Amino acid sequence: MTIKEFDDTWVAAAERQLSLRPKSPSPEERMKRRQERYRNGLIIALNTYAKRNNIQLSELEIVEEKGRNQVSGFVGFLYVHSNFVVKGLDGKLTLFFAETYPDCTREEDVILCTPLEEINNGHCFECDRRAKELKHPSGGGYLGGLDEVFLYISDMDSEDDM
Repeated sequence: MTIKEFDDTWVAAAERQLSLRPKSPSPEERMKRRQERYRNGLIIALNTYAKRNNIQLSELEIVEEKGRNQVSGFVGFLYVHSNFVVKGLDGKLTLFFAETYPDCTREEDVILCTPLEEINNGHCFECDRRAKELKHPSGGGYLGGLDEVFLYISDMDSEDDM
């Protein structure tokens, strides 16, 4: 076999292999899939809230997501903070807060899901920097973005320097 024949054979085999490979989704399709995953995570969070509070999920409907932000927590765990609007059977709209693991696919991935009160003054350092519009529950209950986490990690780092 000559180098030219080998080259032609190799190119033909590579083209055959590439033709068997599935096409990558378009940017629009990837965005649509991402939005669907986000919505499914919120549905799981709302379902978890409903179960914990003996409410039928059919009594609650997600209207829209208002915002989301990925934040870090203790020992490098990542969380997602989300605000979303829920409509009850009475038609009343309520803003909710959820903290989940980034790829929320089951109840165990939900740290907290709760309706927000009229006055919310919960504090999250990372949301204050990157997602100021996100509201957090005054009573806490979420793990990511807390100053205690960052102070504790800073204390650990400074001990290592000694």
